[in-house]
Amino acid sequence: MTGWIKTAIGLLCVCIVAGSFAAMAAGNTASQPETHTAARPGETEASAAPANSAAEASDRRPERPAAPALPATTTANTTHTANTAKELEALRAMERMAENETLVLYANRNTAEIAVKDKRDGYVWFSNPADRDEDPIASPLYKAESASQVIVSYYNEKGQINTMNSYAESVQKGQFTLEQTGAGLKVVYELGSAAAATSNVPQRISKERMEEAILNRIEDADVREDVAFKFRFNEEAQVYELRKLQDYVLEELSATLASIGYTAEDAAMDQGEGDGSAAAAEKPSFTVPLEYELDGEHLVVKVPLAELRYAETYPIAHLQLLKHFGAAGSSKTGYLFVPDGTGALIHLNNGRLNAEAFRRAVYGDDGTFDVKEAPQQSELVRLPVFGMKQNDHAFVGMIEDGDALAAVMADIGGRNDSYNTVGAQFKIVAMDHYTLTSGTKSSSVPMFERQPYQGDILIRYAFLSGDEADYAGMAVRYRERLAERYGLTRLEPGDAPFMLELVGAFPKEKSFLGIPYKSTESLTGYGEARQLLQELKAQGVGRIALRYVGWFNGGIRHDLPSRVRPIGALGGKSGLRELVNYAESNQVELYPDVALQQAYEKPGRPASFLNRKTAKIYKYDLVSGVQDKSAFSHYILSPSALFGLAERFAAAYDDYGIGGLSLRDLGSEVNSDFDTDHPVSRQDALQIAQQTAAMLRERTGKLMVSGGNAYSLPYAGMIVNAPDGSSGHNLTDETVPFYQIALHGYFELAGTPFNMSERQDPHYAALQALETGSNIYYQWMFSPSSAVKETPYNDLYALHYGDWIGEAAELYKEASEALKRVRHLVITDHRKLADNVTQTVFENGVSIIVNYNNTAVQVNGMKIDARSYRLDGEPS
Repeated sequence: MTGWIKTAIGLLCVCIVAGSFAAMAAGNTASQPETHTAARPGETEASAAPANSAAEASDRRPERPAAPALPATTTANTTHTANTAKELEALRAMERMAENETLVLYANRNTAEIAVKDKRDGYVWFSNPADRDEDPIASPLYKAESASQVIVSYYNEKGQINTMNSYAESVQKGQFTLEQTGAGLKVVYELGSAAAATSNVPQRISKERMEEAILNRIEDADVREDVAFKFRFNEEAQVYELRKLQDYVLEELSATLASIGYTAEDAAMDQGEGDGSAAAAEKPSFTVPLEYELDGEHLVVKVPLAELRYAETYPIAHLQLLKHFGAAGSSKTGYLFVPDGTGALIHLNNGRLNAEAFRRAVYGDDGTFDVKEAPQQSELVRLPVFGMKQNDHAFVGMIEDGDALAAVMADIGGRNDSYNTVGAQFKIVAMDHYTLTSGTKSSSVPMFERQPYQGDILIRYAFLSGDEADYAGMAVRYRERLAERYGLTRLEPGDAPFMLELVGAFPKEKSFLGIPYKSTESLTGYGEARQLLQELKAQGVGRIALRYVGWFNGGIRHDLPSRVRPIGALGGKSGLRELVNYAESNQVELYPDVALQQAYEKPGRPASFLNRKTAKIYKYDLVSGVQDKSAFSHYILSPSALFGLAERFAAAYDDYGIGGLSLRDLGSEVNSDFDTDHPVSRQDALQIAQQTAAMLRERTGKLMVSGGNAYSLPYAGMIVNAPDGSSGHNLTDETVPFYQIALHGYFELAGTPFNMSERQDPHYAALQALETGSNIYYQWMFSPSSAVKETPYNDLYALHYGDWIGEAAELYKEASEALKRVRHLVITDHRKLADNVTQTVFENGVSIIVNYNNTAVQVNGMKIDARSYRLDGEPS
């Protein structure tokens, strides 16, 4: 991989720097042993060697720096695997459609399934499992899904969601076209059959025919009983009558009948044997184009949404693409990677069938849905990426268009079928219910998005094998693609910044002679910020990056930023200019903070919910979880007004000559606008956010973003409040720092402020920062904590700087020695050496080993004290 060096010959020097945050004392006193290169469990020379020719092997990326062994449950490679006989048989039924130096694309003209051969190792990836017909678990419906490339979810007239899959509703009916293109192929599916008079499910059928044509042909007694239950027996007429079934149940029944050879013609005849009056209802129909293209080392999968066709009465809710791409059966080992927070792994076949399948919306939920109950709190999906490792092969899928409409979905084998799967589903038309009330009666009416996104859905797949086939390899491929796509610039060598957030002013309710009024109160004035920075400098903190929240227009919940008014209570214009001048002269990078999408007063153009109401957001009651109408949070600005507001802000901000800006919400949320006059889809809103960020970077020079959603990365230099863990979803097995592996070396990163983290343990947070190469980050105010007591801002109670500054300075001084060595380098590998012991490897061969345990550990021939770290290896 780019930047990876070849493994050094001989032994590395170790123990360049050692640290112990638990004792805040001198480093380890143990002897400094040699570092050895250890083979991974189960790896032999034969399995580690490429399976192809020497000529092909010479094109491979350089090897990673040597690193110790790790548990097989995380990133260990197993014996080299080849495709199964069943897969090779499936490949022989396909036609070669495109080829380049790295990949070959195949397609089956009868089933529309595709396969991709990686010429570097000869391994073939399939869109659908080759042995799906032998699946002992899947019902006919789920067997059809495992043969499909597209699953369509659509709304009926009541707003209920039903599904169709491309195999049962298009391929089996011969309703698709497949044509070769320059670098790939295009498949156009016609799902459903509006012209069909009947389906193969009879509305009425005689008792004799029911037993003869259906029940007696079903061998499985449970299935036979289930089919019989779906019909009601009319004793008087001696006929079976179909019960009212939901569409998905009807589809499953249809698939069961098809499996025993019962056809639509049979149903039409049998309905005539009843009273002749039954007729199958006309089904909805959809046209879905799906394009495949080889692009260098990648397979690009695209749906041009402008070519999507559906009836207004049956709008498409979601498209799920290639659900079973690379699906791993029960014999495979490895894991699914999902971008939950920093990243999480779901071990293949982990048996957690009581847990729900994984589903998370990319960039979190759309704020313009009026949610009455608090959503489950969890880490957001910041990066639109997913992947799978099976044995010594892996793939990573990168969502490059339609990402704001996407949700990452993953599940283990054993629930609906025998396969472990990971992929993406895309929202096509948004829908919400509007409640109509008349007197004591109310009814719920579905409201649909009027102007859905008309661009493309695009997923780019990259393939890995051998030593690269793990989550670190996936992150490296994702990083390479980000750098190529956006022209990202590497960090320069130098000191790591101490990242500090200061809270300026807040509004406080007061009274005078019994008359209530609102006052703007100072928590950290401009002069106090300067004094605090001087104290940090005096304690040995060199480089500081300062995020200043609540510095203008009324404080934290500032007025609409169409103009910039420094706050008198903080020191006014002159005080602000003095702070700016001090920062410029003393190695302090100043990033005043602004919220552009969250409006704390009603803007001229607020966004609208689907029910046409203004998007006014309330907080949720902590006990009941229900929306608290007395606790207003903010309005959502319409994306159509975002760029203009940002331009007006930038013009006013220019007057102060500040070379940086912090974006509170532009890198952390993206919302639609369902206004009837200015509708904006969520993906279009994302593009507006990117245009806005590009303009602001050009005007200010440097941007800091909070959250760090992928679309903000091309414009950001610093990221705060980056994910520092995963949600702990019941299906996942472990958390991994995919986010930091992918971005380190290009961005200054920081997670949650150390003094505001869930653990309330800055020492632990510092160890996490070292593991991921992130920076020390604190949130402070100059005033005592009592200043926010009994106010809506009492969550800032722990921020008085005097309680933290000494400890923070010591943590920074110790950690900065290690961070300075690696902050500008990309991460090439990450692994778990033992329980609560990790190793992060950087491109120059240096690694940081962190021990989170409360006791010392012995790993790789060296002792690491409790809650400490070791910088291992010498730069090459």
